[in-house]
Amino acid sequence: MRSSREIREVVSAGKRVGNSSATLHFLPSETNQFAIIVSKAVGSAVERNLVKRRIRSILASLEAGPFKIKAAVRVKPGAAAASYQTLAADITDLIERAV
Repeated sequence: MRSSREIREVVSAGKRVGNSSATLHFLPSETNQFAIIVSKAVGSAVERNLVKRRIRSILASLEAGPFKIKAAVRVKPGAAAASYQTLAADITDLIERAV
């Protein structure tokens, strides 16, 4: 998802699940579509971009799954300190709980 209108629609009208690393807002869809929301509370630009790259990589590996959702991943400040493995486990947990 790229337009702010689509992201607002998912955040306001969708269901949500959360954990210590992120909150996942989601709606059922015909294809998988994701947006990653990282606020300045997460850290410096370098830290925010690192978290975005990691989450993008995790979502790419999960995209071939049987689920079809339109989702916005809202990253929490604790995610910047999390390792890749912890972040992958948390994001996978959110997707499984959503589906």
